[in-house]
Amino acid sequence: MWIVLEKGKISVRQFTILVALYTIGTAILIIPSILAAKAKQDAWISGLLGLAIGVAMVIFYWKLSERFQYVNLIEILEKCFGKWIGKSVGFLFFVCYVLLLATFVLRDIGDFMTTVMMVETPIEAIHIIFLIIVLYGVKLGLEVFTRTMELFIPWIVLLLVALFLTLLPQIEVTNILPVFENGMKPIVQSSFSFLVFPFLEMVVFLMIIPYVNRPQDTKKAFMLGTIMGGGLLIFISVLTILVVGPTETARSIYPTYDLTKTINIREFFQRVEALMALIWFITVFVKLLVLTYVSCLGIAQVFELKEYRIIVLPIGLVLYVLSLSIFPSISFLIEFTPVYDLYAFLWCAVFPFVVWLVSLVRGGERNKSGTARTESG
Repeated sequence: MWIVLEKGKISVRQFTILVALYTIGTAILIIPSILAAKAKQDAWISGLLGLAIGVAMVIFYWKLSERFQYVNLIEILEKCFGKWIGKSVGFLFFVCYVLLLATFVLRDIGDFMTTVMMVETPIEAIHIIFLIIVLYGVKLGLEVFTRTMELFIPWIVLLLVALFLTLLPQIEVTNILPVFENGMKPIVQSSFSFLVFPFLEMVVFLMIIPYVNRPQDTKKAFMLGTIMGGGLLIFISVLTILVVGPTETARSIYPTYDLTKTINIREFFQRVEALMALIWFITVFVKLLVLTYVSCLGIAQVFELKEYRIIVLPIGLVLYVLSLSIFPSISFLIEFTPVYDLYAFLWCAVFPFVVWLVSLVRGGERNKSGTARTESG
């Protein structure tokens, strides 16, 4: 029997929104440079390829959840490997991947703020402010913070439409030509980076699917949220290249933010990069909130705690310390990215596939009726 750590439930619609915002996350500011770094003007092809494989992986994650009747990842691991091995593997996953990813996201926030917006503000202060808000959201619970996120959607759409319309006069179609100039190799390489970040990161939703009120209906929602978020990232990447060109896009650390600096309508409507920063703050907040929540939920279940909220503050302190010490600068992180891509691939693709194979060999549970079963204790 398993302890129910989260009593709240979210709707399928809320799940879709959560997936979409999480997908956009930190990627909206930096994904154009990642795609353009190798694929250049063919970044849009890399994006579509990465999105297609990403949707396939999301379906795979959902099928894994369905096979075990929509229980969470820790319970899946216990059913596959037994209680102690399952808990041990689960603990490693949450500490070595989910918590690490949350640390990277928090550091991304600090680096962006202290690099381009509040250069004289100590990064420690930025981290503390964001963590206070995130930890408060985690304590409120899944149902409450997901309802709050619904309020963000109209504003994000409105701001993005406004940015697109103001950039239309600057678009140069020749910036995405010629197609396939450098062959398929750089396209595939860029698509792998796009697959890892952000689509393979969707594996954390194996901890959230059980708390959707109709988990059996989450397959389309999972796919739709991924396509919405991924499609927006591709759109932003193409728009950036169309306006500033593939070379400048690849060279910039925050190309989307720099893109908005080019907006200037008759010397009246300009300096609107704060709008893009606002969108990024919303989506990165959602991502950090989800990762911190999932970390607390998973670790609490590993240690069979009756309440995940008692470890929210300790997890926050760990995130704070790691975010300041895990890497010295943003340039180091950029150099570390290829190594991280392989590391994340092991946890997000190889690891779930091994779990799937073990479940096949051991004849793990399968939901034949298509209805969810909830276990509690």
